[in-house]
Amino acid sequence: MVGQNFRWHIFKVRHLLATLPLLLLLPSCKKTPLESTPVRIEAERPLMGTLFKVVTYSTDRPTALLVIDQAFAKAEHLSTLATDYDPDSELNQLSDSPTGVPVAVSKPLFDLLERAKNIAILTQGAYDPTLGSMTQLWRETSRSRTLPDPETLEKARTASGYSALLLDPIASTATLTKPHLRLDLGGIAKGYAADLIHDHLAASGLPQTLVAAGGDLRLGDPPPEKEGWQVALRTFALTPTGTLILKNCAISTSGDLHQRVIIDRIKYSHIIDPMTGLGFAEQKAASVIAPTATLTDPLATAACVHPDPAKLLEKFPQASFRILVEDQTERPVKSGLFLRN
Repeated sequence: MVGQNFRWHIFKVRHLLATLPLLLLLPSCKKTPLESTPVRIEAERPLMGTLFKVVTYSTDRPTALLVIDQAFAKAEHLSTLATDYDPDSELNQLSDSPTGVPVAVSKPLFDLLERAKNIAILTQGAYDPTLGSMTQLWRETSRSRTLPDPETLEKARTASGYSALLLDPIASTATLTKPHLRLDLGGIAKGYAADLIHDHLAASGLPQTLVAAGGDLRLGDPPPEKEGWQVALRTFALTPTGTLILKNCAISTSGDLHQRVIIDRIKYSHIIDPMTGLGFAEQKAASVIAPTATLTDPLATAACVHPDPAKLLEKFPQASFRILVEDQTERPVKSGLFLRN
């Protein structure tokens, strides 16, 4: 009997050892708990003369905030390069360079200049990154509320023209071929920075992101359980007239909805008309939807001052336009997604 009991115990031990690997594997076969629902995370930072805001969704708030800080840092670095307010910025150093001398340009600034000039070509100068002399003169005009004399204005107008900006992509150099020409990237830099922030977040695993930069919005994947981001459309009365549900695109609005200066009883926009060198005097606002904010930002400016907006629609079929005039007798220009409203 003792021998039988001993053999039985040996059998049980062998049986337990034989099944032990299976027992060790069983916990890994169980279903893991469902991940927590992504929560809305927001962050803001003053940049480029406006307030940048990021909205994203994540299950890991500390990591998401760290990624947002990294994205803001990229945009801040771009701002230090491309601003025309800082006399020591790379952009201003380029503007101060001798006429006709190629200047080595950093990769981020060169990319921004190249995109800006390409859009200037396609818009026939309705958007132009070489209006720096006119920009500075108009800032003085807005402060003093006194129009410049014709000679000063003509001098500023003469010192402009995108054809005088030569870019060499192989050597990564920029050459200014016209005396006193100054660069101003205010009509594209914010959109470029919004794309920069969005792309960094998306590459870091946060695709459900919205970046707001003044009048520019860069939209990623929709928020959880939503078809897209709800974007309100406004008129000169600053009241919403409808909404669009958008995702994975950008939308920019430009014009004198907010910023006007009255001189001699005439309302001028903050946007400069390249033909006159002054802020354009027709009360107009334009919104543009396109794949990137680097495109919508300057196109919204161009749509305000272009003498024939229909040509923009032809040049940029991938974009949707809405151009409003305060004079209600003029019909708005709409294309693409704006035809829904």
